[in-house]
Amino acid sequence: MIRGSCLCGKVKFEISGAPYSLSYCHCSRCRKAAGVFSAVLIGKADDLKVTQGLEGVAKYRAGPDAKFDRCFCPDCGTSLGDLSSGEIYVIAASALDDEPGIKPSLHIHTTSKPDWYDIVDDLKKFDGDYIAEK
Repeated sequence: MIRGSCLCGKVKFEISGAPYSLSYCHCSRCRKAAGVFSAVLIGKADDLKVTQGLEGVAKYRAGPDAKFDRCFCPDCGTSLGDLSSGEIYVIAASALDDEPGIKPSLHIHTTSKPDWYDIVDDLKKFDGDYIAEK
């Protein structure tokens, strides 16, 4: 079980299964929300259960072309990722309370990274999305 929560503790969640990947996302939305990139945990949607505070979670919908909503706690501002994105979850790793059991393995949306930031590790890099093998 991997548990997570927002900073103020009003939103809590649990992930029961093994995540597909832990990725660094460089898309413009993640950069705006988290800095140069956002570490995101991706897994099977059925494995995610919000155990507290779902009714209070705020969502930012970026428009018709955006695949994911940006969920956050309206009280403390903690970025939560996307709690309901169809077949997968995309959780902001910064909201995890427990170790996810995996290390970051790739960078996604690298074409959106700022020119002033250089990726200097040897992780796999993808111009856009990467859909993990299920």
